[in-house]
Amino acid sequence: MVLTYKFLFIFCILKRPVFTGFFLFFVLLFNDIVASELRPSIEKIEIIGLNKTKNYIIEREIFHPIDSSLDSSLANLDRNRIFNLGLFDNVSWRLMPLENGNAILQYLMIESINRTPPLVFPGYEEEKGWSLNGLLIINNFQGKNRTFKIEGSFGGQERIEFFLSDPWIFGNHISLSTFLEVNSYDHLFLNRNINIKRLKLSFGKWYGDRLKARISPILTQKNFMNSIDTLSYNYFTPELNFEFDSRDIYWNPRKGTRIIQSFVPMLGENSFYIWSQSLSIYIPFSSNTTLAMNTTIQRKYGHKNDVWINYFGNSFNIRGWRLPQKKSASNDYRFGHEHFFSSLELRKLIITKENRSEVSKGLSIVAFIDGGFIEYAWKDLNKDKFMGGVGFGMRIPLPVLQSLRIDVGWGYRDKRFNKEPALHFAIQQKF
Repeated sequence: MVLTYKFLFIFCILKRPVFTGFFLFFVLLFNDIVASELRPSIEKIEIIGLNKTKNYIIEREIFHPIDSSLDSSLANLDRNRIFNLGLFDNVSWRLMPLENGNAILQYLMIESINRTPPLVFPGYEEEKGWSLNGLLIINNFQGKNRTFKIEGSFGGQERIEFFLSDPWIFGNHISLSTFLEVNSYDHLFLNRNINIKRLKLSFGKWYGDRLKARISPILTQKNFMNSIDTLSYNYFTPELNFEFDSRDIYWNPRKGTRIIQSFVPMLGENSFYIWSQSLSIYIPFSSNTTLAMNTTIQRKYGHKNDVWINYFGNSFNIRGWRLPQKKSASNDYRFGHEHFFSSLELRKLIITKENRSEVSKGLSIVAFIDGGFIEYAWKDLNKDKFMGGVGFGMRIPLPVLQSLRIDVGWGYRDKRFNKEPALHFAIQQKF
């Protein structure tokens, strides 16, 4: 129908220019009539499917106005905001027509598992190995989108952690979270045991839908111990974080951009300052396939003792490398204080639970390429220090934790790949 009108419109311009204005008038009038029939006025908004979550938690994420024509783009944005709360397995919307020609806009949701019973289970972390963990987590505490967590472990690390957050504690998207940690574990590649005590408060505020600022005062006591000496550091850290985020779905974006700027001043006897920025871009590539790109830069100023050194070759930077061993920091192309790396991932959902809402959850497979440079000083970065990695993996959805990330990769350096692959486990997406 639309193509026919377009053809007639062009034909009239070419053959009968006298009648073009009249014909255009009727075409526009016809389009307005069709649009008004397809976009009924929204008389009421209903929220369906809540068992525990309070209604106002959802109402404050709905921006579609009442007594106006349906705007499907606004309804989709509302759906994404509700889904990004992390409280639901599925969120969709639909219209219920009324006899007077208007309609009710309904948002339908299925609540996910928000609470785990006290659990005891083995856990693995790349740098710390295996531990026996105990966990109690409530993701939707009191139905108000608050998170409460108590976690402890022994084995690879001796740790106890308390966490509480409220994303709207003062209204208007002003959030507060608190974090208390006592932790002890062996350093991965230095001959030292690390003992940490940390107390963190975090205040954040959204400005509109895409800009967020956060300040996080942190008190940290960190000891690096061995049989020879103990290095003790006591720091006050007023961490600053600024973020631009236009992703559609946070846990597995199909499109959008995320920019993070962080400034971390470690104020104490041996002060140093960390500045980092991260840029992530997500591009729909085809049905259920996304091309995801990230670049991360870190600069460090001030005190640079070796106990604060970073390394490449794990699931969060350059994949495809075995973890460094004790006293391996002399292998300096993998170690430094300042770095630059990029990642490219092709992500495809292969087992999905999808409906008209276009929000999909399911098993996905990933192909990736990583590459970057790390050095003790920024001025020493050069092409001879390049490290890379290629491989593939999968993302397995998990209740509460979003997803388990499993990657297999082969490291690349000096124009050749490592013969043996490396296996990486982590929680949630790399970026």
